[in-house]
Amino acid sequence: MDYIEYLHMGFDSIRQHKMRSLLTMLGVIFGVAAVIAMMSIAGGAREAALEQIKLLGTNNIRFKKAQLSEEKQQEAEYKGSPGLGLSDISLIKRIVPGVEGATPVKLLETQVYFADQEAAGRLVGTDPDYDDVTGFTPDEGRFIADLDISDAKQICVLGGAISEELFKLKNPLGEKIRIDDTWYTVIGVMQSKRIRQSKNTAIKIRDINRDIYVPITTMFNRMKGSDLYEQIDEIAIKITDQNLVLPAARIAERVILRNHLQVRDFDTIIPRELLAQAQKTQQIFNVVMGAIAAISLLVGGIGIMNIMLASVTERIKEIGIRRAIGASERDIMLQFLNETVFISVSGGVIGIILGALMAEGITMFASWDTVISLVAVVSAFGISVAVGIIFGLYPAQQAARMDPIQALRTE
Repeated sequence: MDYIEYLHMGFDSIRQHKMRSLLTMLGVIFGVAAVIAMMSIAGGAREAALEQIKLLGTNNIRFKKAQLSEEKQQEAEYKGSPGLGLSDISLIKRIVPGVEGATPVKLLETQVYFADQEAAGRLVGTDPDYDDVTGFTPDEGRFIADLDISDAKQICVLGGAISEELFKLKNPLGEKIRIDDTWYTVIGVMQSKRIRQSKNTAIKIRDINRDIYVPITTMFNRMKGSDLYEQIDEIAIKITDQNLVLPAARIAERVILRNHLQVRDFDTIIPRELLAQAQKTQQIFNVVMGAIAAISLLVGGIGIMNIMLASVTERIKEIGIRRAIGASERDIMLQFLNETVFISVSGGVIGIILGALMAEGITMFASWDTVISLVAVVSAFGISVAVGIIFGLYPAQQAARMDPIQALRTE
């Protein structure tokens, strides 16, 4: 007999027992669907983390103003810490080895107006090093220059989303926008960046497409008289070599601490470390979810074995007749093994489709990014085939080793 005949016989047997075959498939269907869904969640988390790291920069270090408790705030004021400021940047550039650039970031939520258009944005005070340090450059026009800083010019560079909201299809370069009571001339529009902000994102960053960049000196002038006048919200540092990132971060921390009179009123963010932590957490997640999916597939495999053993018992006379007319042990074994493989493969295909639908549902209703990779699909399909072979082998051997004379005598 050729393999096509084995397939036909296996399919005919399944067709004659549709409900039983469907129930047998369920364990494999749900197990494979769980594998696809879990791997898609893991893939989504991995992609989101990589995108966030790319935006922050693998060679970058960020120091952010910390949200202090009332007690810590009083301690900082008592010791006289100046908070994050331009003096920290000067010290970092002078002392920390491997620093390619360091730039300040001062943030202020605001409303922006152009003609009859209005948009919610975020004013970002910075300097000319920002685009080089962050790798985030203008798509149109130019970025802030040294002369803009020294003259505290009222110019701005718009994020892509803000530009689109205010100007639609109109070219914004040279136009004036109003922020509170101050007018700014648009000199550039930044590249639009895709920002993933889902629940499974390990690293949270602001939507830079809604930023409006102005010279840091212009920002300081806006806030004269405020307690936070000379303070900044963030320092972004670019290191020349990835291998120097961690030691440079530790040295920069000590420099800032000394300048802040040993008050830790800032947080250190090292994207490479965050990525490593996210990957470690993801590995644990994958192991746990993989174990759950494996248990489901194990139950499905046991179900297949149980049903096939029952099927062998029901078809003893059929086996005896086939052996009597010349079928070998190999023929009988392949017949029953094909049935189990057919059931598990069919369950695997249905499980892949169900898993893809589950992943889409998770994205839609739970706001978790999911990515279904070819590796996940191939792995799930391979697992379903393996389940059919492993758990179908014993029933097939039992059928093949049956004595034909005894089988024919069975009523």
